[in-house]
Amino acid sequence: MDPFNIVIKAHGEQIDLNIHPQDGVNFKVVYHGGLVGEMFLDDGNWQAVSADDLDSAGYPIYEYDENSGHADILLDEAVIAKIGRELDLVLGRTSG
Repeated sequence: MDPFNIVIKAHGEQIDLNIHPQDGVNFKVVYHGGLVGEMFLDDGNWQAVSADDLDSAGYPIYEYDENSGHADILLDEAVIAKIGRELDLVLGRTSG
């Protein structure tokens, strides 16, 4: 699957995210060229790991401007749920 874009609304603003599928169940989340983390399915539910917690071995290095205020977007459960709903739509699966 090729990378694709999604748009969510969080904290009163629109956030454009670039999603990079890894193996069908893991999806790198990139914001303005910076890796913010990874989304994955765990027992049918979307979970997230922030970029700070990812093992960088084997992953491309993305420069990220931490002043943008979005470095921690995958620490917000509501944002994770919104991204998960968008991924479900793209993947054609029913929300878990």
